[in-house]
Amino acid sequence: MQKELFQPQETFHPKWYIFKNLEIGKLYDSLPWQALSDCLPRQQGQGKGAPRWLSNQGIFGMMFLKHYLNCSDKKLIERFNTDWSLQFFCQKVLKDNEQIRDVNLPSRIRSYMATHMDFDQVQAVLLHHWKTDIENPHVLFMDATWYESYIRFPTDIKLLWECNQWVYEKLLFKLCKLTATKRPRNKYLDQKRKQPAYDRLRRKSYRKGMVRK
Repeated sequence: MQKELFQPQETFHPKWYIFKNLEIGKLYDSLPWQALSDCLPRQQGQGKGAPRWLSNQGIFGMMFLKHYLNCSDKKLIERFNTDWSLQFFCQKVLKDNEQIRDVNLPSRIRSYMATHMDFDQVQAVLLHHWKTDIENPHVLFMDATWYESYIRFPTDIKLLWECNQWVYEKLLFKLCKLTATKRPRNKYLDQKRKQPAYDRLRRKSYRKGMVRK
């Protein structure tokens, strides 16, 4: 059995100096890891269940690698398992007989960060760290391809049904609950059951549309 003189996690491991001279190593040096790690809740000790693969620094590192490599979650995990430079970037060097089998790990990391992280705080950390490298700090660039996800083609039936939902569920039902009065008799619940069936139709004829109206 061969034993290593330097452990991979140690900063004076020979591969560490190779990593620092790579392009990904230069990216590693340009990030304020400690300040970013403080933006997430402090992790407790390893308990029962599945192993916690990444620290707070590793969580941010995985997200930077996702955009740096521009690959899918599955490809990212495959490369992470076989590329020691990516493991150095996330401060998680796997053992020879160890690999991450959870291809959904990046997706779960994104959900965790969305729940526990203040994005304004992260932006302030990065802005403070990169302030001297920004040539035009008074200029703001934004992606012009974003759009409101709730906007879609407004057909008559969609608008009529949304009006019914707003009148009954947002106004009438809440008013009855606040005043402790009985709901008036109506066919709203019957129409609520029929509406999904109409929405699932691939071909919506004029006749069926008139029936819904």
